[in-house]
Amino acid sequence: MKFSFANPFICLLLLAFTAMPASAEYQKLDGIVAIVDEDVISESDVRLKIQVARENLARQQNLPRQPSEQEIRKQVIDRLILESLQLQMAERAGISVTDEQLNQAMQNIASRNGFTLAQFRDELQSQGVDYTTMREQIRKDMLIQQVQQGNLRNRIQVTDEEVDNFLASSEGQKLTGEQYHLAHILLPVAEQADKAEEQQAKAELEDIRRQLQQGQLDFASLVQGMTVNGHKLSGTDFGMQNPDQLPSLFADAAKKLAAGQISAPLRSGAGWHLLYLADKKGGNTIIHQEKARHILIQPSEVRDMEQARALADELHQRIMDGADFALLAREYSDDNGSALQGGDLGWNGKGQFVPAFEDTLAKLAVDEISEPVQTQYGWHIIQKTGEREHDATREQQRQQARQAIFQRKFADELDAWLVKIREEAFVEMK
Repeated sequence: MKFSFANPFICLLLLAFTAMPASAEYQKLDGIVAIVDEDVISESDVRLKIQVARENLARQQNLPRQPSEQEIRKQVIDRLILESLQLQMAERAGISVTDEQLNQAMQNIASRNGFTLAQFRDELQSQGVDYTTMREQIRKDMLIQQVQQGNLRNRIQVTDEEVDNFLASSEGQKLTGEQYHLAHILLPVAEQADKAEEQQAKAELEDIRRQLQQGQLDFASLVQGMTVNGHKLSGTDFGMQNPDQLPSLFADAAKKLAAGQISAPLRSGAGWHLLYLADKKGGNTIIHQEKARHILIQPSEVRDMEQARALADELHQRIMDGADFALLAREYSDDNGSALQGGDLGWNGKGQFVPAFEDTLAKLAVDEISEPVQTQYGWHIIQKTGEREHDATREQQRQQARQAIFQRKFADELDAWLVKIREEAFVEMK
């Protein structure tokens, strides 16, 4: 099992920083390798990480050559120096990672690898990886990421022209085009099979499809080669692919499926197939949007939460009696961002508001006004002023392009910045 940590600044050898053996114990300080500003790097730190780097490199396939011990040691020490410098910067800046944030990060790593957190911990243990040590390294990674973002984000600008040029390129079209995560199973049938054999095989596969839809069978198990009703099945999980990377028969069928759907039986020269569309990216993106306006009344130094509720009730009654919503929003709303627009929040899709606000808005009819609703921000009077199905395809494509360009520029800036902080630091090798 290969784990997906999604930390863009961790390279191959840096796996040594996140995969300490459960059996490894830190030895007593047996020598200092380097002094890094106000920190030190010990020989025991270096040895532990070299050990795991060797193990990770040994598992890599198709490496042109194995690096020498000297090369491994140098890269490990360089990485430890850069890590130390950035963690010291985080400490000076008062940057921290809460237990809640760290727990969520660990949960996200587990989910990306198809585990619950408890299962993930067990899987790590079975591979000789200490969960507590890994958790601490993830905390350091998160601190370092915040330091990098804080120092580099404002240096990077992505223009509309760059976005246009990227979208027009083959790379941009590939990134923003449709992609399918497709798997298939095959019930082999000879191309020269008679009609009766064809019909029987198709009927068998239709029955398997019914059992899959009812949850009696698992598609992933079938892909790996189960025998069902005496028929040996085979299959392939193609992963996320562009349509032109898939067999045309499968690509054409995938276009008609929604994520999570299983196709009707398909005939090829090899036999009858079922396709499962696990996920779909790109293509047309239609989202449901709602337009709203609100008046927010917050507690303050001069009114507590109950007094805020009383004012919200009063304003709600005035609106019901015919007062102008926009005028009251401009006069009373504590949401400075929308008050000058008469409380208008514009068009928004799901996930843009806190749950209590979003749930209330979803239940309103167009032009209906809610009773005062409490969120962590205070009391809201909400009016839905419109709803629509919005084609967000172009917006999403531009956002994808902007993010891709930003990441490329960030990587370039990061390399230069790491060189700079290394050159400016006090580093004494022992």
